[in-house]
Amino acid sequence: MEYFKQYGITKEEIKELEDVYNEGIIKFLKENKMFVTEKLEYLQEGEYNIYPILRNNIKVFLEIITEMERKIEKMKEKNFSKKEIQAVLENERLYDRIK
Repeated sequence: MEYFKQYGITKEEIKELEDVYNEGIIKFLKENKMFVTEKLEYLQEGEYNIYPILRNNIKVFLEIITEMERKIEKMKEKNFSKKEIQAVLENERLYDRIK
């Protein structure tokens, strides 16, 4: 998960993620770098704060990129501010409610 450092995530934060998530999720993040990097790139381009999303809503990184993009676009269409979108991305329950 060293590749996370390219997205402003510190060594300590990577360690915290390894402590929080189960072995299966950590293995997925390590073995599917390109799959996860797509989302990291998209979020970075949108100037979202990535670590809180990783820490609180790993689901964003486990689904296909088009689903995440669709949900973010839906929020933009509803005139959510960037701060509101960030809050939804950080909260799995709120994120799941975006249809």
